[in-house]
Amino acid sequence: MPRLNSFQLQIKTGQNGPAEPPRYSINGFVIEFEEMSGGIGPGETLEATGNPGSFPHSLSLCGPKEGAWDIEGITATYFPHGEPPYTVRFDAVTLDDQSDLNIWQDRPAQVFDV
Repeated sequence: MPRLNSFQLQIKTGQNGPAEPPRYSINGFVIEFEEMSGGIGPGETLEATGNPGSFPHSLSLCGPKEGAWDIEGITATYFPHGEPPYTVRFDAVTLDDQSDLNIWQDRPAQVFDV
């Protein structure tokens, strides 16, 4: 597992957005995103960057402390140390104060024709 220098999330909010800025958790430590642009209101899109500079044994998008967050979809781009970046997509999900979303995904296997 390579060290994760940074990651970027593009999050499309559905009908309900959280009341507070989103956070992420890496290896059990809850952290605020270092950079954010856009919005988290209904129908808005947020672009958020985390710079953990650590080995991600676990990486999660935290649910809001109150209420629910309807997410239509997430595009995550990972920037591992010494390797090219890669992107994965997540389907719709609803997060609340009892749920987080595991956003750590290993690099997809390389596909080639034989």
